[in-house]
Amino acid sequence: MMPTSAPPKATKPAKPKSPEERRAALEARRAKLDLRIRALATEERERRRREDTRAKIVLGGALLAFFRKEPFAAKAFMPRLLPLIAERDREMVVRLADQA
Repeated sequence: MMPTSAPPKATKPAKPKSPEERRAALEARRAKLDLRIRALATEERERRRREDTRAKIVLGGALLAFFRKEPFAAKAFMPRLLPLIAERDREMVVRLADQA
């Protein structure tokens, strides 16, 4: 069997592009870069949001565990914590603290 080799690529002489063609190519490249930039910004926003949510869950769990271990601390902290809690959630927080 005879080895086959790929034929050499023929190089075309570069056609001089018109200013309009160069501009269109650059604008297409800019559009692709803008999409990549927006995708990166979205990923960063989502990552920060996940980290924030995780921190809230961890801190909330730690606070509940502390309140269960130290019920007097729960009573002492509640007046300072309640103004920081949304009104719709206060009743639930008070109930959880009372169960501690």
